[in-house]
Amino acid sequence: MNDRQDVRPDQKAVADKKAARAHARQLLSNISAAQREEQSQKAAASFLNSSIYKDSECVAAYFSMPDEAGTLPIIARAFMDKKRVLLPRVAAGSNAMDFYELAAPVLGLQAIASNPAPVLGLQESLAAQTEANDWGIREPLATLPLVAKKQMPARTAILVPGLAFAKDGRRLGRGKGFYDRYLSELRAANPAFAAQGKLCGYCLEAQITDAVPTQENDVLMQVVFC
Repeated sequence: MNDRQDVRPDQKAVADKKAARAHARQLLSNISAAQREEQSQKAAASFLNSSIYKDSECVAAYFSMPDEAGTLPIIARAFMDKKRVLLPRVAAGSNAMDFYELAAPVLGLQAIASNPAPVLGLQESLAAQTEANDWGIREPLATLPLVAKKQMPARTAILVPGLAFAKDGRRLGRGKGFYDRYLSELRAANPAFAAQGKLCGYCLEAQITDAVPTQENDVLMQVVFC
């Protein structure tokens, strides 16, 4: 009698993702601070010089973690270019994520214009509008304006983080499913965004890989900047 039980496709996908996440985290831990900074600057320049950024009226970014490509240069530039800037917030005790709009830091913009290190000034300006969540990631305060999915501007470029990306747009998240759930619901609720909005993977060059395990509910990126 054969005691082997066949592994269902969904179980295999979960196992493949778990292994891929461990591999991706190992790769990230091997990147030096200098390499991370160089690749982070390259990723930011790639996005900011793109037609996607230039054509957008709104940038939905996020506060990057220490092992991710930095997003503060993008937030600073978006404010300078007078674009709307949104950041995600996860509702406490749930898997629900929404975007909130930041107020342009007027004093911060003056500092940005004259400061060779604009990100430092921006960090100080945004501190009053954000707070750290349970994972230590800064999120917008819940008192800021919530941008409902139906009200998301059509020409919004959404930067999406991840542990690994494939060049064809496949993305490996950190396992909570916040972005896949939100982006699926956003596209269903907002036909204008579905037609004109852009889903942009954003990462370090070291996070690009040929193979990313995916499941049916995983949302593909339209472009990956690194």
